[in-house]
Amino acid sequence: MTYTYDNYTNTGLLTTLALTKNVILQLGIDDGTETPLWNHGVTIANPMPNPLYPGNTFLKDPGNQIPSIAACIRLTSDSGNDSFYPCIDGINNGAWGYNNLQWKGFTYYHKFNEHWHLAFEAYWLSENGVPNLRNPNAQAIVAGGGTPFSPQYVAFNPPNQAYCPDVNALSCTANAYSALAYLNYSPDKLNNFSFRPEFYSDPNGWRTGAGVPTNYLAATLGWQHWFSPQFQIRPEISYWYADGGTPFNGGTKRDMFMFAMDATIHF
Repeated sequence: MTYTYDNYTNTGLLTTLALTKNVILQLGIDDGTETPLWNHGVTIANPMPNPLYPGNTFLKDPGNQIPSIAACIRLTSDSGNDSFYPCIDGINNGAWGYNNLQWKGFTYYHKFNEHWHLAFEAYWLSENGVPNLRNPNAQAIVAGGGTPFSPQYVAFNPPNQAYCPDVNALSCTANAYSALAYLNYSPDKLNNFSFRPEFYSDPNGWRTGAGVPTNYLAATLGWQHWFSPQFQIRPEISYWYADGGTPFNGGTKRDMFMFAMDATIHF
């Protein structure tokens, strides 16, 4: 879930500067997250001015903002066995956009020895002005074409809305939090076994779109095997649990098991 619901595509420029062998700085400017450059500044008519979008026009994608900022620092130990890498990504005013995610988080890597490795990541996502799924007036505005992501403009896969704490609010700031670790054991060059615990908190039912605010817990056992340097398989089995509602199996179950596998050809 951590890698399903976070930022992916940023279009812009990123600079990297190695201050020393232990410290690397990165600074980038882009147009936001999951939005093409040609959307910048494009407006469309607003057929029903409203408290969320009061003007006669609104931006086609309010999340397309130049400049949006990315910044990171990577600190590495002299041995190379430890690396701490905090970042911010897609930072702007956080207006409700097509995945205009305000990403703040970090990764940490540790090498115990030649066989055991640990990787950890945590992040906080937020977005402002997300329409309230609990408020009928907000839903009427969305249905009537009063937002850039109403069905009249985005018929399929619009950005998610949120279950706001205040039922009377038309919109709110939505948040999501995640923590994920990989404990890896590599007995030889062709095999790696991993244990992956994960915590994902979606208190506004916003990122997962599962229709319920809840926390998720997951545990996964995986095996990565290389038949050769060119061909790799990755089978894994996971257990998922939600502490609120029943988001799995079409909204009928609180937990589930999942088996998955992929194959990769390197060329």
